Amino acid sequence: MNEDLLHSARSLNLPLSGAARARLEQDDAQLVRASQHGDREAFALLVQRYQRRVFNMILRMLQDYEEACEITQEAFLAAWQGLPTFRGEARFPTWLYRIAYNCCLRQLEQRRRDKALQNAMQEQQLLDEAGGQRCQAESTLEARDRQALVREQLEALPTKYRIVLVLRHLQEMTYEEMAEILMMPIGTIKTHLFRARNLLKERLQAQRQADSQKAEVTNALQ
Repeated sequence: MNEDLLHSARSLNLPLSGAARARLEQDDAQLVRASQHGDREAFALLVQRYQRRVFNMILRMLQDYEEACEITQEAFLAAWQGLPTFRGEARFPTWLYRIAYNCCLRQLEQRRRDKALQNAMQEQQLLDEAGGQRCQAESTLEARDRQALVREQLEALPTKYRIVLVLRHLQEMTYEEMAEILMMPIGTIKTHLFRARNLLKERLQAQRQADSQKAEVTNALQ
């Protein structure tokens, strides 16, 4: 899975020898200290330890597999280059998540500046809407996969709401860890979570109603 997703250690030119197995039990602090002294193998172990979780968070934010692979690699490269400035004031994974989060924000900002992409998306949306008017509902609410529905609506949420849901419920982080990563007060995070949950609930209910109406139309036409 590591090779298929990211090739992070390989991209960073971080070799893993047979002796690395004996180091797997070392904690983050030991591996970070070794990495700060130029031990590439130690950092490769950190990459292996956290790349899946970092990738999953980035994928949830960007909603694009190829971009998520690229930004994950960018985040680990930034972490490798930034190790000399790491002082241990935050836990290593918290520091790493913050780097990944900032990389995502830059990528999202780049998207917004890309006018050509924006126009293409708008044109595609118009085509989809036109096509939807010609199509009849093909499935009922009972046939819709609930997990797919939740994922679809989660990805449609504004970034500031999507990220708190991802970190809290998918990454299972504490409020304190989220506050360090997002660099915002815990009270603000709780407010965003409250609004995000309500918004997600409203969208799920609206989608269920829409699915029910489509099912009724389909049954009436049969």
